[in-house]
Amino acid sequence: MMEKRSLKQADKIVLKPITVLIVDDSISERVLIRARLQQLGHHVFEASDGYRASKIFTDKIGKIDLILLDVQMPGINGFETAMRIREFEEERGGEWCPIIFLSGRNEPEDIAQGIESGGDDYLVKPINSIILQAKIKSMQRIADMRHRLLDYQHQLEKLVNIDELTQLPNRRNFYMTLENELNRAKRHSLPFSVAYMDLDYFKQVNDSYGHDAGDTVLQSVAKIISANLRGCDLIGRVGGEEFCFCLIGTDADKVISACNRYRTLIEGLSIQTGDQVLKITASFGTTTFIPGSDDSSSLIARADKALYQAKEMGRNCVKHL
Repeated sequence: MMEKRSLKQADKIVLKPITVLIVDDSISERVLIRARLQQLGHHVFEASDGYRASKIFTDKIGKIDLILLDVQMPGINGFETAMRIREFEEERGGEWCPIIFLSGRNEPEDIAQGIESGGDDYLVKPINSIILQAKIKSMQRIADMRHRLLDYQHQLEKLVNIDELTQLPNRRNFYMTLENELNRAKRHSLPFSVAYMDLDYFKQVNDSYGHDAGDTVLQSVAKIISANLRGCDLIGRVGGEEFCFCLIGTDADKVISACNRYRTLIEGLSIQTGDQVLKITASFGTTTFIPGSDDSSSLIARADKALYQAKEMGRNCVKHL
């Protein structure tokens, strides 16, 4: 009785349609398989050979849930195509897409070669529609599990890398990005600048209006900067009221100009918190990469020193070192 109930519960599970790439040099085979898949509600891409299949897969990476791959094709055969796809997946970080081989041969050696080349299953032509439907259903379950795992992974990455309050990159994430972008600037001999920003008298906001008001101020600043961030700039929250900018391809004049624009945006904010409207300003310390003598640590230290000098100059200004 319990087994019957379990089977009925399994029947009630609604599996989402999947996207299938059909790879076969036979038009008639593709038409038959496509018709059956579309009848079942699935989405289909088609390729007539391994080269086109590889191109579609790389262009649609992460969007294809299953590959039905013919073995005997002109150019590169199915086994070689599968190996190319697996190599590409490994280069991109290992995201895996199931592959089912389709072949008129069913010798044990052929099946073994299919598995060795990166396949997950093997169907013998002519393809039985009942068996195909059953295999597709099993792949739907795998695709559903894969998507849930990817969603969970993205959520974890967000928790690790994003500041919850402002939704900006956190300190760890920002400094990792800064290191990577600085290395890229070195390789390509690009100008590169860093800016430290601190909200002026922020402690007074928390002391006078409460931490909820302080949170609203931080969120408002993050929002206005994010909405007006230049395409070549990155920002992260690196402390309580401290933010850091990474300005790629930006020399001294441009970093000063960019930060003055951000400073003016912040100065123009009217932040509603409860029955109060708060005004806030920010101070900036900026610096530009010196080839041959700088690394990320020296850049950050110099920008921090410039920020300290900006505060000594009266705040709500930009100081460059």
